[in-house]
Amino acid sequence: MKRFSIVSFLLMSVLCVSFAGVMDWPEPSVYNRPGCYWWWLGSAVDKENITWNLETLDKAGMGGVTIVPIYGAKGYEDRYIQHLSPEFVDMVSYACSEAERLGMWADMTTGTGWPFGGPMVTDEYCDAKVVYKDGKLSQKFSGRKVKRAAPGNEGKAVNPYSVSAMEFYLSHFDKPFGGDDVKWPRAMYHDSFEFNGNWCRELPEEFLKRRGYDLMQHLPALFGEGEPEYVARVKADYRETLSDLHLDYMKALVEWSESKGCGTRNQAHGSPSNLLDLYAACSIPETETFSASEFEIPGIRRERDNVREDRPQPLINRMASSAAHVTGKPLVASESCTWVRNHFRAALSQVKPEIDQLFLNGINHIFFHGTCYSPKDAPWPGWLFYASLEYNPRNAIWRDAPLLNEYITRCQSILQYGEPDNDIVFYWPVHDIWHNTKGMRQQLTVHHAEWLTDSACGKTAAWLKDNGYGFDFISDRQLLADLASPYKAVLVPKTKHMPLPTMQKLLEISDAGGSVIFIEKLPADVSGFREFEKRRAELKKMTEGQDDLVVKMRKLRDVLAKAGVVREPMKDNGLDFIRRKHGEGYHYFVANMSAKAVDGSVKIGVPVASVVIMDPQTGDTGLASVKAGQVYLQMKPGETRVLRTFDRKVLEGREWPVLHEIGEPVTVHGKWKVQFIDGGPKLPGDIETKELKSWTEIGDAEAKRFAGTARYSLEFDLQGDADEWVIDLGDVRESARVFINGKEAAGLYSSPYNARVGEYLKKGKNLLEIEVTNLSANRIKDLDVRKVDWKIFRDINFVDHMYRKFDASGWPLTPSGLLGPVTLTPMKVED
Repeated sequence: MKRFSIVSFLLMSVLCVSFAGVMDWPEPSVYNRPGCYWWWLGSAVDKENITWNLETLDKAGMGGVTIVPIYGAKGYEDRYIQHLSPEFVDMVSYACSEAERLGMWADMTTGTGWPFGGPMVTDEYCDAKVVYKDGKLSQKFSGRKVKRAAPGNEGKAVNPYSVSAMEFYLSHFDKPFGGDDVKWPRAMYHDSFEFNGNWCRELPEEFLKRRGYDLMQHLPALFGEGEPEYVARVKADYRETLSDLHLDYMKALVEWSESKGCGTRNQAHGSPSNLLDLYAACSIPETETFSASEFEIPGIRRERDNVREDRPQPLINRMASSAAHVTGKPLVASESCTWVRNHFRAALSQVKPEIDQLFLNGINHIFFHGTCYSPKDAPWPGWLFYASLEYNPRNAIWRDAPLLNEYITRCQSILQYGEPDNDIVFYWPVHDIWHNTKGMRQQLTVHHAEWLTDSACGKTAAWLKDNGYGFDFISDRQLLADLASPYKAVLVPKTKHMPLPTMQKLLEISDAGGSVIFIEKLPADVSGFREFEKRRAELKKMTEGQDDLVVKMRKLRDVLAKAGVVREPMKDNGLDFIRRKHGEGYHYFVANMSAKAVDGSVKIGVPVASVVIMDPQTGDTGLASVKAGQVYLQMKPGETRVLRTFDRKVLEGREWPVLHEIGEPVTVHGKWKVQFIDGGPKLPGDIETKELKSWTEIGDAEAKRFAGTARYSLEFDLQGDADEWVIDLGDVRESARVFINGKEAAGLYSSPYNARVGEYLKKGKNLLEIEVTNLSANRIKDLDVRKVDWKIFRDINFVDHMYRKFDASGWPLTPSGLLGPVTLTPMKVED
């Protein structure tokens, strides 16, 4: 069995990158590229199609996959492979070897579907709920079985609070994967918490050891009987014990994986645990985005019929990156763009800002959700997962997906480089959440974020973000340990309950000269039941005379400045950012997520002698104009930049062009020739038109159901002189590649749909060709109108974004192609 070190695969591949010159992008590593979830329907895979699938992903700029076996496709039962059979292990090993051959990585869920479980899970080790009846305590199976299970893995979910249950479960992988010739995945994957249980057999004994009293003597309080404070205290202890037990469960997975030479990825959210500690326990913490954000960026459509009402919450995403930053882990992953739109309705332009938002919150290892393994002989649209995004080569958007993948690769080459540079560690008072009389366990999900956003902690975190401060959340356990990164201040939001060791540590930091700031008031109480009055008195004594550490919210900005915390003034310009250190200065990833363009001098929070502006969309770089710590930036809504600053080094070289209009935009007129060049089900006939409209309006019957690419060609006469010309394509449905006089000038897939093209133009006659790719929505609509039986999947089969039966037959035709107007604007390059 070939094994490798988790430390080597992370540190050597991520930390040992470098940029050759001051204006060069880092040499990309495999982990800079995005990955995807790779669902194996029925585990019905074979070596030829594994290779074909992986090579297709690799050619598009994808870096790796997460193998997730699930339910199968109907009609292909003869290809199903039983979970953990010799043939299954051979396919996993082959996929991992092929990925390595291609310079990719392969991760795998340690099971099928989600959560962990299967036929090996007995009543002793299954997910369990506590039962309290007539004064007696027992437990029963929670009813949770493996969801979306692959063949051979149907069964009960494992108990997520039991180390013995995890060890028993993992032991069933040892023998099948035990051969010397088996290639193991890079990392084992644990999905977000979707267990139903709230108990394990070990809990009473563990509670006694950890909380110091016998829970069995306080069962009425656990089930809500008694004075509210008493009930809340007992429940807080129960919840902390659940948290501890689930953390130990996860550590058992980490230890087992490391013994096999594998890392671990874990989605802590959804669990009733301290999320920060859970994220930190694995080698790659992972968050997720579910549904679609609402952006101010013009042109980012958020059609009500295609989106869910819930929104991703960036502050929850930040918890995963915080755990990584605080504990020194270089990669932070995300399951990205789940249900970003309904099936086949998501455009790359709608995906990109979601990715940018993840980058701004510290995520640097993107996994798309996702890509189904599909064999060559499967009719279009191939094998599909029930939840979008269809980030696969059968979807029309795939043609220009390499542009987005290249953008992500450039961004992540920066965001994985160097070290994080947030100045503030921000205490997360989880004991305030646990100290509650309602219910039993408390799941902390990404779908219902009120547990964070409605709290004093969440509101203060939002204030920090909105006012230009970089911060990481920190837990009690992490605060008591040595921090991996130096921070300038420890900030404590308005908090009621705090453990004594935490307060002691904060006071030690303050006594040693560190900046510790309590907002509004000092914590006045302790959590839990055992000797709480004694402990509360100790807390009161400990905090006597410490009122100088308390700051009113209205004065927080001044106090942070005195502590040396950097506030980034670019936030006042409407720009969002994340800052990282490199050897001679800093890297900023900067995004204009607002509705307004930025054109002017922007103050940088750190000292700068020189700044290199880098465009991750095009790869262009150049020296910025820097005066008195201000950088001249021009950023349209939706644009991003990397700023590479140098503290002392004064650089010379090519300058970043500052462009201003010297005339009105010139509309490109004439007779457009439209030729359909790639896609299906059939290529429509050619079109000639003077008016740019959706090809569903001006094309033949085939154009109304076509998904693919059409080339728009036009000869035009260019007069006038300019230092530079900017082409703007107007309304594009959905992505475009621009060719001028036979040379590719730009690839445009997101707002703003414009680019500098002066070097490709000449005075007089010019040939403009624009290859535009639409969505696959109209082609899917056609299948349902004709009642083609393409939804052939078992289990949940195929549903829409609201989990209703999917039916596209009633959809209106989706606008497709180049809608324009196409303009050229003359520009002057400022000296």
